[in-house]
Amino acid sequence: MPFNPRDTFESEFYLDVKRSVRVPMMKIKALTTPYFRDEELSCTVVELKYTGNASALFILPDQGRMQQVEASLQPKTLRKWKNSLRPRKICELYLPKFSISNDYTLKEILSELGIKEIFYKQADLSGITGTKDLIVSQMVHKAVLDVAETGTEGVAATGVNFRIRSRRTTLWFNRPFLMVISHTDVQTTLFIAKITNPKRA
Repeated sequence: MPFNPRDTFESEFYLDVKRSVRVPMMKIKALTTPYFRDEELSCTVVELKYTGNASALFILPDQGRMQQVEASLQPKTLRKWKNSLRPRKICELYLPKFSISNDYTLKEILSELGIKEIFYKQADLSGITGTKDLIVSQMVHKAVLDVAETGTEGVAATGVNFRIRSRRTTLWFNRPFLMVISHTDVQTTLFIAKITNPKRA
């Protein structure tokens, strides 16, 4: 879902009711995309599709409803949103640029899953290098997600002004929001992120 870089501008992102930061805000006009307003959970869900077999759900909780939406973020909720999405004309969509990265140490996680022998000194890893001296002391996974005008790159939304005028919808992801990237063919969640401050994401 490309945004035109010439339409990106500095705008306020509301961290809470008292604090805000200035961030690069992307803008796209006259977009028809899957949309759902979940009145039960008090949030708006927009799907942006990617080239290939992935899509991103951008979930914007109403002011003060983030905790409620987060607590409900279960597979059945994601299925409900996916099944309820309907194409809708969005007059203007505003989304901040951001980048997220994190490192995860996998030794303890893998050990809990029963993968332990690879970390033992007596493990035979000679098939990798031909030498028997090789041991695995640590395993780390790094996840990176960049959202910019050309789309989202993944390796491994604060105030939203929601207005309907004459059936026209404008969405501002200018307060904390959630993002879920899924593989569309097998309905597998690849990445979940909570954006509370795009400047420090």
